[in-house]
Formats: sequence, structure tokens, C-alpha cells
Amino acid sequence: MKRRFVLVIIAVLILVVALVPTFTIRHVEGSTRIGAYYYEWWDIEFNNHWILDDIKGTPFLGYYNSSDSACADQQIVYAKRYGIDFFAVSWTGKGDWIDWDFDDIDYNLRNGLLRADHMKDFSFCLFYETTLVLSNTIHNGKNFTQIFIDDMDYALRYFTNPSYLRVNGNPVFIIYQIPYLYENFGVQNAHRLLDDVRRQLAEKGVKLYIIGDMGSGPSTANLNSNQLYSLNATTSYFFSDPKEGWSGVLDDAQTYYPQWLSTANSQGIAFVPNAYPGFNNTLNKDASPPWAVLPCSEYAFKYMLQTALRYTDSNLGIVMITSWNEWKEGTTIEPSVEQDELFLRTVWNAIGKAP
Repeated sequence: MKRRFVLVIIAVLILVVALVPTFTIRHVEGSTRIGAYYYEWWDIEFNNHWILDDIKGTPFLGYYNSSDSACADQQIVYAKRYGIDFFAVSWTGKGDWIDWDFDDIDYNLRNGLLRADHMKDFSFCLFYETTLVLSNTIHNGKNFTQIFIDDMDYALRYFTNPSYLRVNGNPVFIIYQIPYLYENFGVQNAHRLLDDVRRQLAEKGVKLYIIGDMGSGPSTANLNSNQLYSLNATTSYFFSDPKEGWSGVLDDAQTYYPQWLSTANSQGIAFVPNAYPGFNNTLNKDASPPWAVLPCSEYAFKYMLQTALRYTDSNLGIVMITSWNEWKEGTTIEPSVEQDELFLRTVWNAIGKAP
């Protein structure tokens, strides 16, 4: 009886494996670029997230300071070793208009990541934190239009960096939460702002390739046609609701990534799919109960990343991972004491580089 029970269990497991769709994407060097969102706010003295926030895990490199170029260099070495091509750096602009950590984040970028020895063989781009900047201009009675324009002028020093990520020779600029911009600005003002920035940069010989984050999705209804104005590509920083659990998130990716790809292409722009290993905003100071906890899973992450690779836009060839080191939300793939290099190996396996 016991042997019969074991045989039944084995038969069921074989059936389950057979029913789960699998596919392996072979990464062809130069055809698809894998990026990861990267944060520069760690160990800022007066706003130390290591201490002030509920951190999900322990970095293998310790509680590092983002201005440490040696630490940043090790992060690049890890990333390159496992098939990641660039970091999309969370950026709040020049930041000299507010007595907060915005200017420290920019300082850390200049003195940490960009001074890393291996940056010459790696790439980066700016990921503009629209919600943080815009909400603080509103709170402090500042002019967001002028600040954004000034930030773009200041960003020229990055756009011309030899390691800056480019598409067709044009520097890539990712704007977080495009819907938030439109909610606070309105359609006409938002369009005028983007026009002014593009005109200002064009006068200085720079044509941006703008990727707009359209929120959490997953429905293609999130691709508001007015909000696609002046964008070259669209993405979602955190696709689907983690409260759905992994079955819901993976179903959404499988169902909606091809729809987003088709809809974006029909509007004449590209699509950037993404993947993440988990999510946990428990006790985060900017979140309130009920907390959303999506347990970290190498298997679910690999499946979601393979789905993203399957629906990579052939006109662009970029896939994003959320994130390299957002330790507050538990989306990190950076090596940790708890997971070692597990999620980096998952990336390596998913893109077909495993021996």
C-alpha cells in the first residue's frame, strides 16, 4: 500500500511538470540587454535607510555607502558576471533646491558608481523619480516645470558619458510614473513640458530616447494614449499586483506582456517587459497595512524573466529587472547573506548562459 501511494505521488508530480509551460530563451550577445534598477541612497548620514527602514535581507557586501566606488565596482563585477548589462539609476535630479537627500543621491552617483573601475565596460542610464520630485515641489511650493528643465540641462553631463546607455545613438532616459505626472499636471501642460525639454536638449545636440513607466498594470487600459506622448518606449516598474500571489502575477505576465507589446507597437513605440524575484513592503514608512508580501522565489522569478524575454520587443531588445538593490521592498537580486548569489544565478540560467 505504501509503495502504491508513493507511485501515485510520483505520477502526479510528473503530470504537473508536464502541464507547466517551459521555455528557455537563448541570450544572443548584443541582441537583448538586461537592466536592473539601482539605488544610490544607501548610508546617507541624515537619512540612513539601513537604519530608518525595514530592510528585507542582509547585503553580502555589508551595509555599504553608495558613495563608495570600490563597493560599486564589486556590484558591477557581480552584475556583469551573471549577464546584466546596465543599471537604471534611481535619480532625483540635481537636488540643490531642497534640504533633503536629493543632492546626496546625485553625489553618490558621481563619486560611487561612475568612479568604479569596471564602469568603462558597463552601462548606466538615469531613472527619474517623478513621484519623489514632483510631490516635494508641491509640498514646498516650488515650480516643478523649471526644476525638471534644470535637471535635464544638468543631466547632460551624464548623457555624454561614454558608459551611458544608448539606443540608436540616443541616450536612454526612464521616467517613473508617467500617470502621476499627468494627474498633477494635466495633458496639455505635460505635453508642453516634454516638448520644451526635447527642444532644449536638441539645441545642444542631444536627442533623448525616453522610456515611460506606466504604473503597475497589467491591463492595456493603463496605456493611456495621451500619456504615451513623446515616449519612445513604455514599461512598468512593477508589473501586476503582488497581492495576487505568484500565480496571479505570472498569469498576468503571460497574458498581458504580448498585449502590451502589440498595443505599444501599434502606437509606434517599443515595449520593455520586466521581472522581479518577490516583494515585501512590511513596515515600510511610506506604506500602510495591509502589507503586500510576495515571497521571494527563484522558480517564479525565472519563469517571469523568461516570459519577459519571450516578449522582448525586437525593435529595442531591453528587459528590466526590479531591482538590483531596493532592499526596503524585498525585490533585490544583489547577493545577500540569506540568499547568496541565488537570484543572479537565476538570471544567468534564464537567459541561457548556464553551461
